[in-house]
Amino acid sequence: MDNRSYFDSQEFREILKRYEQTRTKEVCSYFEMEDLLDILIYYLLQDSIDEAEDVFTHAKILHPTDSDLTKMEVRLMLARNEPEKALMKLAELGNIDDDEYSLMQAQAFIALKEFREAREIAIAILNKRETTREMACEALETLLDCGYAQEALEITEFGLKKYAGEKHLLEIKAECLIELQDTKEAIKIYNRLLDEDPYSTFYWEQLARIYYLTNRYAKALECYEYELAINDEIDYARMMQGYCYYFMRDYKKTYAIFGSLAEKYTQSVMPRFYKAMCKWHEGDEEEAIELFKEVVELSEDESIEAMVASVNRAIILSSQGNTDEARGPIARALVLHPKNVKQLLVSDEELYTLRDKENITFKEMNVIDVKEWSEEEGLFALALHLIKYRHYEMAIQALFYMRRTSDDTTDIDACLAYARYHTDKFELEELVESALAGKSNLLYDLFGLAYDAEDTVETFLKKVAE
Repeated sequence: MDNRSYFDSQEFREILKRYEQTRTKEVCSYFEMEDLLDILIYYLLQDSIDEAEDVFTHAKILHPTDSDLTKMEVRLMLARNEPEKALMKLAELGNIDDDEYSLMQAQAFIALKEFREAREIAIAILNKRETTREMACEALETLLDCGYAQEALEITEFGLKKYAGEKHLLEIKAECLIELQDTKEAIKIYNRLLDEDPYSTFYWEQLARIYYLTNRYAKALECYEYELAINDEIDYARMMQGYCYYFMRDYKKTYAIFGSLAEKYTQSVMPRFYKAMCKWHEGDEEEAIELFKEVVELSEDESIEAMVASVNRAIILSSQGNTDEARGPIARALVLHPKNVKQLLVSDEELYTLRDKENITFKEMNVIDVKEWSEEEGLFALALHLIKYRHYEMAIQALFYMRRTSDDTTDIDACLAYARYHTDKFELEELVESALAGKSNLLYDLFGLAYDAEDTVETFLKKVAE
């Protein structure tokens, strides 16, 4: 099991320090394969894939024939999002009865969204008579990763009846409760675990995560401060502090934190994105535009980061009255948008914030994950957002982009009619006619009118003019 508590221990810290000194040529040390595997897992938990690959290289030199090299290699493939390669590598081993290999196979299936196959592996391990408690806990975590939180919780509760107070089972129970959004009970568990181990950065981080998920940023911030007091080198906690300050509107502290992270991680997008958001909130629109431009340059073309940064640049330019200059960024965002644009469904302000697995809260999850949103629905949400903030020219661009491939243009034409009414009124009658023919109640919602199925184009426009 990936025992994060062990990574907080003095024993592991000394091993890690000795390894890092070896890598910088300060000392020359020998490491057991077990220690190297722990170090690799630690780096992967920190999303430090390059460092983990260096551990793998070092392990091959020290232990060229050790079977655990395969475990390292598969873990790296999974970390690099190469589940097909991981499955092929595992298939080369044949039918080996090894729970650890089975669980890595399950993780590959999860990455491929083949959740039933992953669940079957986890259940098979849990049903074994001879499986270790460690492997059983990891199987429960796998079950949770598959999306079977209620089933994992029931099995965990059964385990706790036999092993009352078992730390790892309590951790898994808390994770299940978080997944089920029963945060009150999860908080109780982590407070209990912290009573027993007050210097666990993992427990402080998990408690902070619960508060963050429920938008209790001040409480989350306090927990991250405790975590950093124990170990001030945890950049993840520092980054989360930045998010807490941002959503509590302390833009100076937010900017300072993300500024330092941007200097340390020169190719990282998120720190620069939130620096731009801070500048915009503080009224420095020109600096915000330049920072968003930098984000676009650092991001891959068809990525949500590039799209959101481009949209935000366009919105600022439009708000300045530079509608012609805004056309370029919004066109780029539309043409090079990623397939998954669900982030466009959630926004609390005129500019979009950038969300990922670290800084999303239940509030956004409960919108984004409620159904399988299509690409058109995501882009339509963007158009409605632009209309809400009166960026009509950009909304028209987005709507016409969608209109080319839409099977039903009724609501698109309703939005176009509303945007055209507030701009040049070009083809206004035709757009209203299309919306009325398709029974678009959205047309009435936009104009603030009561729906009337008997309306003609003429009677509708007359009501709008009144």
